[in-house]
Amino acid sequence: MRILSTSLFCLSCFTYFCSSGSERVPIPTRINACMESPKLKSYKIDQRTNPYYLRGDFDGDEKPDFAVMVTSGNNKTSGLIICQGDGRSVVLGAGSRPGFSTMPEDNFLSSDWEVVTLAEFRELLYDKKVAALAKGEVICLTWEDGNAYIYWDGERYRWFLEPAGGQYK
Repeated sequence: MRILSTSLFCLSCFTYFCSSGSERVPIPTRINACMESPKLKSYKIDQRTNPYYLRGDFDGDEKPDFAVMVTSGNNKTSGLIICQGDGRSVVLGAGSRPGFSTMPEDNFLSSDWEVVTLAEFRELLYDKKVAALAKGEVICLTWEDGNAYIYWDGERYRWFLEPAGGQYK
């Protein structure tokens, strides 16, 4: 009986700890509401990276926006959905056309990403003409060979790739 009790206890612990790693983390209400839009029904939130979303004022309207990592249900490509504070949403990558980035197959997501302020962006970027176009906070994706920046220019989101060390040769 003792062996059976011990075995059941160990099996319960094993099941609990193994299953807790695969559970999804809670999704903020604003992101859920955004993702329920009929035009976004083919996209799924990709929670494999922590954090899987960033919060910032990307379009400079003083309302919080969310950048959410997603995969397209149609072709399993990755990208971002920007859930803007005004209720609109924009798909970047994830099989959207035209393509968004300069990366092969528009696969530009990085597990190392962050929000940089407008002032930081203007200081960081070597290309001051590009830096002057940004209207809000900027998403910075980092790889060992450089950084990519996603910014709002007042009309649409734009992509700028800056190699490690700054300027293109």
